[in-house]
Formats: sequence, C-alpha cells, structure tokens
Amino acid sequence: MLQSLATGVGVAAFVTPAVAAGHVHGAAASATKPAEGTSAADSSLLFLDQHAFDTLSLLSEQIVPGSRAAQVPEVLDRLLSVESLETQKRFTSVIGMFEREAREAQGKPWKALSAEQATELLTKMSGLPKDNVTRQGFDDLKRAVAETYYSTETGMKEMGWTGAIAFPTPAVCG
Repeated sequence: MLQSLATGVGVAAFVTPAVAAGHVHGAAASATKPAEGTSAADSSLLFLDQHAFDTLSLLSEQIVPGSRAAQVPEVLDRLLSVESLETQKRFTSVIGMFEREAREAQGKPWKALSAEQATELLTKMSGLPKDNVTRQGFDDLKRAVAETYYSTETGMKEMGWTGAIAFPTPAVCG
C-alpha cells in the first residue's frame, strides 16, 4: 500500500525513466539558498542525508515554484524511506547527477550556484536529446517534484480545488 502511495505522487518516476514535456524553472532566481527552517542537521530526515536534502530543496523550488512551502522535499524524503532499494538508488543517482553537472560546469555543488548558474544548467539539461541519461534524470526529478507538489493541498488549490469536492482514490473507485 505504501508503494502505491509513493507511486501516486511521483517517486515511482525513478523506477523507469520516461520523457516529460516542457520544464519549469523560472523560480531559480528566488531559490539560491536552502529554505528557512532547514537546519544544518535536520534529524527528521528519514532517507536523504542533509546535503542531498538541501540540494533537493533547491531543485524542487527551482523546478516548481512553491515546492518548499508545500514541503515537497520532506514528502519525497518520507516516501523514499519506504521505497524499493532500486528506486532509492535511482533517486540518489539523479541527485548526484545534478551535483556532478554543477561541479563540472562551475566547480561547486548545486547549492552553491547562483540563481543564474542554476537556471543556465537547468536550461541546458532540459534541452538535451530525450534519450540522453542526463535529460532523463532531469525529466524524472521534474516529474517527481511536480506530481508531489500537485498532490499537496497547496498544489491542488493552485489547480482550482476549493475543498468542496473530494477526489476519489483508486482504492475507493476500484
């Protein structure tokens, strides 16, 4: 049941790479530092280490503005803690890919990039051929962040949900 929950909000994107259309990262200018409230040693993390969490926090906000406020990185961390070892490895590999790209391009980790540098790298990665491993990693992370964000109350309200209607879940419908 937990795995199907995770599948419903985007972590399963890391099991099988797929191609997503378009990209959103215009918020990179406003997301150059870890979010307030994230301590240097956040003991509430269940799967990610602090560096990976901080990187995911920045990337989440850069890809889908509002992700930090909606606690997308925290949700992904919790979902990953109950995912398969294969999915966990794929996810950490993708975070590592972003780190590698930042270090190769700018000689520093992702979280030390300026907003302009982050936007430049995101634009480069999103424009690679769809069969490129780096592009697939970018698409996978983008999908996981977007699906998780739009599964939160904040994301659903952004799409017009008012709370007056309950959306059926697969377990209720089937």
